[in-house]
This record gives sequence, structure tokens and C-alpha cells, in this order.
Amino acid sequence: MTKTEPPPSFVVRKSRWESTAGLLYVGLVVFGLMILLTIGCVVFALARNEPVREPLETVWLSFGGTPLIFAVGLPVLLGVGWVTTAESRHEADSEEILLAIDSEGVYLGGEQPQKLPWDQVHGICRVERREVHGEDDETWSSYLIVQKVPDAELPKLSKNWGPSCDWPGGLLTRTLPFDELESAVRRYAPHVAVNDRGRVPD
Repeated sequence: MTKTEPPPSFVVRKSRWESTAGLLYVGLVVFGLMILLTIGCVVFALARNEPVREPLETVWLSFGGTPLIFAVGLPVLLGVGWVTTAESRHEADSEEILLAIDSEGVYLGGEQPQKLPWDQVHGICRVERREVHGEDDETWSSYLIVQKVPDAELPKLSKNWGPSCDWPGGLLTRTLPFDELESAVRRYAPHVAVNDRGRVPD
């Protein structure tokens, strides 16, 4: 009789473009394009038998010298990013995990990562909170909350329901579908309710 293996964990990771390595590659591409632009300006000026200084000043001193400042600081940032990337390869990849669900419980990544066993989880929900940026400027952002109290005892403010994190997804990574979250929780803890509560007062 073969031993039944437990199903693999449900894991949502950061996009590779959101990682340190991804940002490093983007920086390298930008730096390379800036070098090619500089060489192009020099060749163009020399071909027309014109001073090299004028086109270079037009490119590098435009917008208050922002391109020049960026070019000077970019190698330093690339050096730091290279060291950080090299060190991160020898460390656990827990910093790249946004959400993990397995037979033991729920792991929330972020600035303050937490692992909650199923006996402490009373529910998992998605909410939208309003963020005011000015008198006429407001947005609604989605969050994933792991409830540490039963529905009947939920406080008024959703921030007190339990640990939360930004709903996985964004411009650089695939947004987590709600039905995939439901399926993952049902697989490991069918007794835990999963709800989409929509917009909440806080």
C-alpha cells in the first residue's frame, strides 16, 4: 500500500519584477540605454563636425539635470542591488512569499510576516478599505484578513479582526482570484469560512 502524500502548499509569490533581482535587471537595462544614448550623441556630433558638448548638455542637463543625477547614482544602486541579490540567493525565499496556505495554517508575508495555525483561524475574508488622499481624491484598496475571532464577535473596525496583508496582485504580478483562495482553504481547512465582505467602514 503506497503512502498518500499531502497536497502541495498553495503559495502566492511576488513577481520576479518586484524582487531585488528584477529591479537590478531593470536598472542594468536603463544604465545600458543611457550609455548607448551618450555614445550616439558623440558619434552624431562628430559626424557633423560639431562640438560634442552641446548635444551632451542637451541630454544630460535637461529637466534640471535629473538624467545626470540619475546616471551618477545608478551605479551605486546597482552595486548595492548586486550584493543584496547575491546574498538573497543563499537565504530562504520567505521574503518573496506573499501568501501560503497548507495543512498547518496560513502564512501572511509582508513587513511583519505571520504564520497562524488553523486552530487560531476563525475565517478568511477579503475587504476593501477607503484611502483618502485629499478632499476629492479617494481610492479603495483590497486586503486579505485572517480572522482571529468568530463572526459574532468581530469588532467594528476591520483592522482589529486579525492580521492582514494587501490582496496579492498589482501592476507587475497576477491578481489572486477569489475562487482560488476559496479552493485552497477548502482543501486544507473546509471548516474555515471564506468571505468577500466588500467595502467596510474603515
